[in-house]
Amino acid sequence: MKKEIPVSKVYEALSALSDNRIKEKDKTCYFVTSSDHSKTYTVLVKDGIYSSNDNATYWQHYAGYPIIAVCLSTGVLSYDKSLLPHFKNVNWKKLNTQNKNNYDLSVNQFLSQLNEEEKKKTEEECFSILKALEKLDIKVKGNRNSLI
Repeated sequence: MKKEIPVSKVYEALSALSDNRIKEKDKTCYFVTSSDHSKTYTVLVKDGIYSSNDNATYWQHYAGYPIIAVCLSTGVLSYDKSLLPHFKNVNWKKLNTQNKNNYDLSVNQFLSQLNEEEKKKTEEECFSILKALEKLDIKVKGNRNSLI
């Protein structure tokens, strides 16, 4: 993986897990619903290639949150499940729009609702997931599947 992935994508992926917004069609096809439930992205997995039709993956050529969510949900990446309740029902689309797509500001706004210990643990876990993701021997590309 070559392009730097914003850590905010890990936060969004954990919210998708927390809200059970990842549906497995089969071992090669997954559907990930957006935080505002307006879109469903298709993630395809085959021979170490992960593709998705979310904007980050398609246009920026890095693993967007749907791919990260699939990697987490399938065990390709491990994570601390005890943190999931913090991520429940976070509307990242709304936060990002309010913050004019300043993803760091959105993450900071999310973290401000946690106590200091939870905040520290959450930040450490998200950076740990990001570092593990960057070490994966996978290829990432966009796909042209229609949004659902």
